Amino acid sequence: MMNEREIISFISLQEMLMKAFFIAYPSLKDFDFLLDFPKKGTVFVNNDEWGFVKHGKGIRFLINSDQKEAVVDVNNVKNPKLIDIWRLSQYFSSYDDHEIKGVLDGMVESGILQKISEKQYELI
Repeated sequence: MMNEREIISFISLQEMLMKAFFIAYPSLKDFDFLLDFPKKGTVFVNNDEWGFVKHGKGIRFLINSDQKEAVVDVNNVKNPKLIDIWRLSQYFSSYDDHEIKGVLDGMVESGILQKISEKQYELI
C-alpha cells in the first residue's frame, strides 16, 4: 500500500535531480521553452548516475542499474514540487492510478499538498 512518505521522497528526488541538473548546466536561461537546454546527458544524485532526455517543456530522468530502474519525468523545470498522477505512476509502477490519487487526495486533506488541477498537485 502506498504511503505519504513515498510521495514526499519522490518530490525530494525530483528536486535533487533538478538541482543537480542546474549545477551541471548553470548558464541556462530559457525556462519557458527550454531551447538552450541540452537534449540529453547525465547528472549524479546520491552517487547514482541518471541519464536525461529533454522533451517538449520537460526532462525525463532515467536510472538503469543492477540495483534499480526508475523514471522521473519532470514536467515543470521551474517548480520541481509539482507532481501528477501520470508521472507518479511512471515511477511507482506497482501502484495503480486510483491508489496514487487516493494518497494524494489524503495529503491535500492533511494540508501537505495543494491540488492545482484534477490530476496535478503541489507540495506546500
